[in-house]
Amino acid sequence: MKVAARARSRKPKLNLHSQMFTLSNAKTYLGRLVEKAGRGETVYIVTGQRRFVLQEVPEIEPIPMRPAGYFAKAYSRAEIEEDNRLAKASVIRAPKDLE
Repeated sequence: MKVAARARSRKPKLNLHSQMFTLSNAKTYLGRLVEKAGRGETVYIVTGQRRFVLQEVPEIEPIPMRPAGYFAKAYSRAEIEEDNRLAKASVIRAPKDLE
């Protein structure tokens, strides 16, 4: 007895020219979507009622290294003592009878 071959239905290909993608499609085609976002195109990823934007972020400028003592002359001794006194007075301490 011969069995007739069934016609396999293929999934329709994803339209990468669109701007919105479901989360499952985005996971499958993440590399291509990152390239698309890298070209400056807006890519939305939708899951349920929530939308997210995939976009390239500019590089952050590093904070320069400063030598030891760089801020040594920024404050006078009197200013430092005043700041320390105010900081010490602003701390809320537990009552003595609880210790």
